[in-house]
Amino acid sequence: MENVIHGKGKAALNMCGCDRLHFTYGPITLHFDRDEFVAFADAVARLASQLGQADDNRSLAPSSAYSHPMRH
Repeated sequence: MENVIHGKGKAALNMCGCDRLHFTYGPITLHFDRDEFVAFADAVARLASQLGQADDNRSLAPSSAYSHPMRH
């Protein structure tokens, strides 16, 4: 089974009529309020930095990128 999102580099961020942000990457759309999106973007940036520092994927230690509890 392949667990890969094929976004082909296309990402979009739009404001919806419901006052939430819709972040779309490939076939997936995530809905956030502003604070949630900033926390998500920060978490992804930290994980990308960790990956960049790793020698290869095997040396990437498991980690939690959550620094802020997500509000629902």
